[in-house]
Amino acid sequence: MKINYIISIGLIVLTISCGKSKKEMEQEKAQIELEQKALEEKKRIHLEKIEVGKSKLKMDLTKELDRLNKLLEEENSKLTEINSFQFGRSSSEKENQLNEQNKKIRYITDYISKFEKGISLINLRESFDFQNTPEGVINHVFQSAKNRDFSKLRNLCDPYGENDIDTRGICLIEMQPTEMQNQFVESFENGRIMGNPKIENETAEIEIAFGPSSDRLEKIKMVKRMEKSYILSF
Repeated sequence: MKINYIISIGLIVLTISCGKSKKEMEQEKAQIELEQKALEEKKRIHLEKIEVGKSKLKMDLTKELDRLNKLLEEENSKLTEINSFQFGRSSSEKENQLNEQNKKIRYITDYISKFEKGISLINLRESFDFQNTPEGVINHVFQSAKNRDFSKLRNLCDPYGENDIDTRGICLIEMQPTEMQNQFVESFENGRIMGNPKIENETAEIEIAFGPSSDRLEKIKMVKRMEKSYILSF
């Protein structure tokens, strides 16, 4: 019995000292290669979907830019009309009309300039550490409103372009007129997350309180793309 025990111990030691068999190592190597290929394929599909998202966004923004340019043409035509002679109109009335019309034109021109800048930045996408969690993204929205720093918000919408219109309004607030930016600040500077997010697979749902008095409740849907969280719907 003692001899058998010693032999058994010897065999165990021999097995350990020899390490994994050649077959086991080959199987492990094959598994690693398989996982690597799957990850590369996932990244490839991810990048392709991002390109689709960029194209959708560019098409929509270009369409809106065209509308704004046509509107600017119409307002410039009105300015020319106001400048023309009108029987019975006083000089002060004309001056007021010109001031109002020039104000409209400056407003639209500024809007167009912001849109053109936004379109030029479509291909420049970034991700940030705060996107590691759904809560991090929402808290950044609140912080952006407090600091009036909208520079990173355009990166927070679903890069595949599957987010809704309301969400896009938040992400593209940097392109909007000052009045709309003020509304955004008023709505979110006092915002807070209510409870824990409900997470299911790649999606999450977060309830927030927002508004000037933080008395409005809304649920925001989030989606995870390659381990980063983005806003899907609001």
